[in-house]
Amino acid sequence: MERDFWIMIEQPLVSVIIPLYNTERYIEQCINSVLNQGWPNIELIIVDDGSTDRSYEIAKAFEGPKVKLLRQSNQGASAAKQNGLNHATGQYIQYLDADDLLHPEKIEKQIISLQNNPNKIAVCTTAHFFDEDIVNYIADDDRFFKEYLNDPLNFLIKLYGGFDLMGGMIQPNAFLTPKSIIDKAGPWEKSISPCTDEDGEYFARVILHTEGIIYTPEILNYYRKTKTQSSLSGKLNTTTCSNLIKSIWLKHTHLLSFAKSDEQITAIHNATYRSLDQLKVWIFLVYDNLVSEIEVYQSKLKPSLKPSYHKMGGAAINTIAWLFGWKIAKRFQVLKQKLF
Repeated sequence: MERDFWIMIEQPLVSVIIPLYNTERYIEQCINSVLNQGWPNIELIIVDDGSTDRSYEIAKAFEGPKVKLLRQSNQGASAAKQNGLNHATGQYIQYLDADDLLHPEKIEKQIISLQNNPNKIAVCTTAHFFDEDIVNYIADDDRFFKEYLNDPLNFLIKLYGGFDLMGGMIQPNAFLTPKSIIDKAGPWEKSISPCTDEDGEYFARVILHTEGIIYTPEILNYYRKTKTQSSLSGKLNTTTCSNLIKSIWLKHTHLLSFAKSDEQITAIHNATYRSLDQLKVWIFLVYDNLVSEIEVYQSKLKPSLKPSYHKMGGAAINTIAWLFGWKIAKRFQVLKQKLF
């Protein structure tokens, strides 16, 4: 009762930032998931990144006192998020992709968890769902939220697989972040856009500038996938792949700047070597010039652990990789794709 009374007196503003690009099918549902939040003090900032479908027109129908719509030429997700951040006036920042959804109590529960922890960031479990089937979601393994919550550097090392080569990921919508921490972490890194890890590089800096992470398991961040969604390899081209290498190395330097022991430094080297190795497997025989670039970066590392086996796809190809090595498996995989 006392807590509820305090909340009624002081309700900090939350700025929700949605970068929008050609998502006409889902943007209305996404916006409604924000407007239907239990937390009443919200400003929604939508940044249309040069959409060529009806996304902008659909979003414009929501424009009003709580919803601000911005428009820019197509510059990529990082530029759109930074544009939204530049216009944000809230004490907390919630990023949200235009095809995803928030649990109705997400912001409220995370605000409450952060009220006595101004230098921490809140995170929740991500639920993956396909197309419109939000009922049959698959929740992420939350093992990464149970260790090192009060140690941001070790939290990231664990997440990136630096201790045991068993890494994972956190979908960025799962976070709610005090604006004061975001200001310390710095702007979105537009030089690595486009790539598949713009969020990862950004939130690595954000987390490193916190005093810890608060896990709120009772709420969900809903991350939409589609049956036709392309794999990582389908999203890579020469530009995105080159930028991904830069992103991985930037994260490496960010983590090293916070390291306090030789053990942490070695674990960071393990994590970076692992990330580069995974990418090398994906692009082998496709972008061999970038494979050479990755190997140059790997030669600068001194890991104590190196991946001995790579999952390549289905059971058959994984068996080939296990028995004969990933390069032979990848050659077989590429040949099969050409033939069929």
